[in-house]
Amino acid sequence: MRAIFAALALVFMASLAQADIAWKVDRMGAGSMLVMKDRAGALTHIKRGTEGALHVFDVYAGQGARAQFAGSYKTNAKGDVVETIAFDGAVTRFVPHRCNRTVGECKFTMVHPDGFHEPRVRVTHAIRGGLEYREYGLDGLMTEGQMMVDKDGTAKDGWQRDDKKDEQKQRTKRVLLALK
Repeated sequence: MRAIFAALALVFMASLAQADIAWKVDRMGAGSMLVMKDRAGALTHIKRGTEGALHVFDVYAGQGARAQFAGSYKTNAKGDVVETIAFDGAVTRFVPHRCNRTVGECKFTMVHPDGFHEPRVRVTHAIRGGLEYREYGLDGLMTEGQMMVDKDGTAKDGWQRDDKKDEQKQRTKRVLLALK
């Protein structure tokens, strides 16, 4: 009998781990705002709207009236980033997308502003309440992290470490979500 309960518990835990990690960006109307903070300060994400099937967000360093424009990004319907635009207009593309919300091993090409094509592999696992990932490039491990999400897949908190040299995890926490 214990073996049956143990097996059922494992099946239940496995089904929890396979939770949907997509960011349901279509539930955020134009003007919706997400503010995340880390030790360096706040980043404010404001949904500008859509361009065809893509969802466009502007990012500001800081929050409130003193926030400064930092750039923009575009995602597909499940929150995978397809393009980033720096404040100076430099465009980085991810073909077919950056695999932010794709479970398992996902290969993509990062097309840098200078035209350099860098192959990348992102391995993402659904965990209870969120996801964890590792991303590899030409120099091996480039970044790793974990993100906890709400029912719509919007980030709540987590951590990220950008490469093997960065020993310290950069912790982030959502401080505001205002939907329109």
